[in-house]
Amino acid sequence: MIGLVGRARAQDTWVGGAPLQGRVVVGGAGEAWVGVWVDAPNVVAPPSARAPMAVSLVIDTSGSMAGDKIQNARMAAQSLIESLADGDVVSVYGFSNAVTEIAPPTVVNAATRGMLIQRAGMIVAGGGTNLWDGMQAGIGRIAQAPATHPVRRVFVISDGRANVGPSDPQSLGDLAARATEWGTQVTAIGVGYDYDPQTLQAMVVRSAGRLHHLGAPHQMAAILEHELQRMQRSVALDGTIEIVPAPGVIILGGATTGAVIEGGRLRFALGALDAGQRREVLFRVRMSAPRAGDQPLANVRLSYRTPDSRDLRTQQTVLRYEATTDTRAVASAPTTPRVAAMVAQHEASEAQRRAADMLARGEAERAQRELAAARVQLDRTVTTYHFDDAQIEGDLRRRSASVGRDADAAGAARTESEQRARSYELQAAPMAAEGY
Repeated sequence: MIGLVGRARAQDTWVGGAPLQGRVVVGGAGEAWVGVWVDAPNVVAPPSARAPMAVSLVIDTSGSMAGDKIQNARMAAQSLIESLADGDVVSVYGFSNAVTEIAPPTVVNAATRGMLIQRAGMIVAGGGTNLWDGMQAGIGRIAQAPATHPVRRVFVISDGRANVGPSDPQSLGDLAARATEWGTQVTAIGVGYDYDPQTLQAMVVRSAGRLHHLGAPHQMAAILEHELQRMQRSVALDGTIEIVPAPGVIILGGATTGAVIEGGRLRFALGALDAGQRREVLFRVRMSAPRAGDQPLANVRLSYRTPDSRDLRTQQTVLRYEATTDTRAVASAPTTPRVAAMVAQHEASEAQRRAADMLARGEAERAQRELAAARVQLDRTVTTYHFDDAQIEGDLRRRSASVGRDADAAGAARTESEQRARSYELQAAPMAAEGY
């Protein structure tokens, strides 16, 4: 059995963590949840001081995008160009059977902005879905961006499934991962209820980017505007967490999407962090202590760059646990509230994924029960623990309300199309909860 040792976090660092319960009997082997978090400072540079951005907009122009979708894609592209600051770099590509360069990498200024907006208005739909070549074009152009533009993003908008060129999630995920070599993340926007969520998720996770599901195409411009605002608030780039277990500790597996174990160490790519953003990674460990006393559990290392410097910065903290011969002390040990909240959020995400699969099979009532049970667990976590941080409690309450709405929507989904729509929404929800 395992209990609590106080959380490890220096007040002047962004990174911290703790086991859910961190006390183990000497000579035994105890398993525990461990949570690590990064709380970026909520400090925003004035607009005149923000780093220049390089963005590439890659738009699905296949036949299925005809009508409202392509019209809204044109408007979204024009709105994005209008919102960029003078000095930013933008390129725009359309992909169907092949790739069309709508606008090559261009520095936005008074002389070019109107021309770029005009070109974006010429986007038309027709043909297949060559997502591979579209992404290659966008990533390739971002790779050529000058070092003076460190804040980088490829935006991809698609409503369908890739059917020209390499089209599987692994291949397209590998391609998106290559973008990180140039400090670039992928923001994927899936429109409607016919795109391949697994492929877009793979691209987002492998590049530490973000995912948006849009049931209605008119939301495109607002999503791009929101993403630009977040990029403008960037306080860290190329962020990565590396967790090295101490002797006697084994990392059993990462629960958070994107957590990868290599050589016994856990690595989690954060990508860019905007001001005030919080990211968390949850994983399981096994601890075995040969003697009593305070013991190291793991070394946590956060590395990142700031938008105004190419130098790599690091922060470190050591997580600890206690080994004791007193089994009663283990049984009565308290719990770390923030990690309890992380576990509850993770279990809610797993319930949403299961419910999404149920809805895809037409099992709406089962999905409703699954989600209702998840909401009960979230509410129980809120009432069981005292949270010094009001944001953690607020996040739990908001997630509970959201899962409750999901349960109601699942129960009300009668037709196959309604169940399919709810399934797509439930697949996207856990990604958003994990920061993607």
